[in-house]
Amino acid sequence: MTEVFARPQAPWALRLLPPFPAIAHRILALAGRDDIDVHELGDLVRMDPSFSAELLRFANSALFGVRREVTGLAHAIVIVGTDRIKTMATLVAVNRMVRSSVNIGALRKVWIHSLATALIAEEAARSARIDREIAYTSGLLHNLGTLGLMSAYPDEYSRMLEVSDDFGFDLLETERDLFEVEHCVAGAYIAEDWDFPPELIAAIATHHDPPVRGDSSLGNLIRTSWRLGDALGFAAFSPARKWTWEELIAFLPGTGWSWLRDSPETARAELLTRLAAAPI
Repeated sequence: MTEVFARPQAPWALRLLPPFPAIAHRILALAGRDDIDVHELGDLVRMDPSFSAELLRFANSALFGVRREVTGLAHAIVIVGTDRIKTMATLVAVNRMVRSSVNIGALRKVWIHSLATALIAEEAARSARIDREIAYTSGLLHNLGTLGLMSAYPDEYSRMLEVSDDFGFDLLETERDLFEVEHCVAGAYIAEDWDFPPELIAAIATHHDPPVRGDSSLGNLIRTSWRLGDALGFAAFSPARKWTWEELIAFLPGTGWSWLRDSPETARAELLTRLAAAPI
């Protein structure tokens, strides 16, 4: 299993990828401070009107469970909390990157798979002693390389997915043949450029490694979560191996009840409900 991502020269296919929005970088840095000032954070968000509008839209979506309409940024920050604001900032930034490509059916499946993985990872983290916000963000971004490649080359990547599914080609090998880089490595490049934490970069780089029983790390949680998403019907492309819900649940730490562990039918129904509430 790969533990350290060694970064050679960036492949040509990554040159067209958009940078992480500067406003999102500043939000993450400010929201991570111990002495965070809600009004200061709100003033920062207001500097980018379109970003402000997107944050408010996300805050008011059923995905975040806010009972009253959020009409102001300071109000949103108080109600949602600074940890969730960091997640929202990342979600808005990535959604902004992929929104022009998710109209293509094959690529929309990738985005929905990423959201499903985030929801699964967040729920699984409850009994894994892993921060749920970190788990959600890692689940959302585990396919960051795929999201980046599909945003830069939507038509080419969509055709590649369709051909790979039709003929049973290995996805990672096909990506290397066409783009000089497969999406696990591409995601780690992007995450480094965006100054994401090393733990998140490692989870992205190694998410196609097989899950390991008894491993309660963030990386293993993500390796299990995306496969659970596939097993529950939210696959973005045909996997090299089809896992069952029963097999994968055994890789998750903890034994407490949750909708994820109850049954595959319960888990799928809950995911469908939560995805319907997501601002896709």
